[in-house]
Amino acid sequence: QAVVSTQSTGMSELNWGETLWDQWDRVQEHTDHGLEFTKKCQEFVRDRIKVEIEYAKSLRGLKKRYKLKNIEDDTANFSTIKTYNVFLGQLDLIARDHEIVAEGLQEKVAERLKAIHKETTNNRKNLCNTANQLQHEYKEWQVSLERNQQKYEKAAKEADAASQAFARVNEDMNATKAQVEKSRSQMNYRQDLMEKSKGDYIISVETTNNNQHEYYHQRWPGLINQMQRCEENRIEELKSILIEHCKINSSILPHITTCIDSMMESCEKINPAEDSELLMEERSNQPYPPDHVFIEYGSKAPPAAFGAHNNSTRKTKRDRKKTKVNKEGLENLPPEKRKKAFKEKIKEIENKIAIQLKARAALEEILELYSQKPELGSADAMEDSRAQIDDITQTLDKLQEELYKYQCYLAALMDKSAPEKPHIGSHLQADAVSITSSVSHISASHSTSGEAELPPPDQLSPHEFDPVSPTANEFNSDTYYEVPDNNIPPPVDPVSGLAMCNQCTVLYDYAAQHGDELDIYAGELLFIIEDNGTGWVKAKRNDNEIGLVPGNYIELFT
Repeated sequence: QAVVSTQSTGMSELNWGETLWDQWDRVQEHTDHGLEFTKKCQEFVRDRIKVEIEYAKSLRGLKKRYKLKNIEDDTANFSTIKTYNVFLGQLDLIARDHEIVAEGLQEKVAERLKAIHKETTNNRKNLCNTANQLQHEYKEWQVSLERNQQKYEKAAKEADAASQAFARVNEDMNATKAQVEKSRSQMNYRQDLMEKSKGDYIISVETTNNNQHEYYHQRWPGLINQMQRCEENRIEELKSILIEHCKINSSILPHITTCIDSMMESCEKINPAEDSELLMEERSNQPYPPDHVFIEYGSKAPPAAFGAHNNSTRKTKRDRKKTKVNKEGLENLPPEKRKKAFKEKIKEIENKIAIQLKARAALEEILELYSQKPELGSADAMEDSRAQIDDITQTLDKLQEELYKYQCYLAALMDKSAPEKPHIGSHLQADAVSITSSVSHISASHSTSGEAELPPPDQLSPHEFDPVSPTANEFNSDTYYEVPDNNIPPPVDPVSGLAMCNQCTVLYDYAAQHGDELDIYAGELLFIIEDNGTGWVKAKRNDNEIGLVPGNYIELFT
């Protein structure tokens, strides 16, 4: 049982008091080295905390120093850039982990080391003071014994000398009786002093032996055993502290592993082919310039076709206005960016609608309170509240119309059907309409107000138009959605002034550069089917051949 107990507590079953009772200096030196080692551990943890803090600070500085600045939105979508940003983000998390290690070492290791060092130092100091006191008492016992022994030896010598003097006087025939009695009295006195000194010496020997036995078998070994327990407690506590040090460091390993796994996962997502596709998607191609045509000297040179180098000089007021809208609006963004911008705009409008609804609900509660308790408000106050409710209702109607417009934009961009038109008081129709009529109606109402709004999804670029089907596959600044036959007159293009199905004559020859274009020859007649305002016109010959032709190569019949 004693062995099991000592093994469970980590204490040795051997004690210093039995084996090291005569090596006090060695015990003092050993415990002193233990305190120095504890101090060394304390300084190590302190410097380790500084290292962790400096490392975290260096990681954050590294992230800040190498963070990509002034990067374009389209460039940020490349897989390598995304992975690099993930690396920088994970560095910030790893820096936080090292700060957590520093905090844990400070609270659970450094403070405990400081406490155990202070406690062990105080206990050792008290035990050393007790040892000095015991050693002092032991010396006093030895001095007292030697003093009693010297007194006894001196008394015995004096008694022996007195006895010899009495014997000489007693044998001297010339000595008087008085001299003999005086010598006897002196001998008896010395004998009594000797007996008394002998008794004191005997008592001193017994006392010293008892004290010495207690000193070497109880008090001194017990003191050394206390020093042993103090030292072993220090070692046990140091063991616990070092284990806690390891636990604190290991606690962040799963999170650091997660960060590294995130980096690896991001690295696996690097795809050169997708980056190339993204580059091609965000950089729309323009048609190649047409071939040069031989021009006879003195003849009128035909104008250049509308193409990639923007050689067309026909820039009307509509074109300038459209350019301004493209700069201020979202038309110059790629499809994905435009989709994101539309979603953000829809969310912004929905937030505004929610605010207006809350304000109207509050005013309605006030009106209801006034109607129940007329003494709380006057007629003017009620009228003012009703006026505010009417204003809010009108604002909500406008916001709903604007929301519906952007919902139509987003639906066209995502190639989905238009949402149902909401019922908004007397300002909206009760029946749902198609995406074409809804978007056209909303864009027309905004264009008449003079505001620089986004153009409706009613225009189509030359290379996104399908000559067979009037539906485009993706929304952009030039996408056109035909209005179904619902007694709505065809729109008139503000650039060329051509109405749908008008007849025109060809001024110059033009060779088709793409499959959706039409070869035309000077002097022939064409029928205008559509003009989307981009400089290209959809036309048809008498032989029903349909295609796109440059708008500045034809002239409308007056």
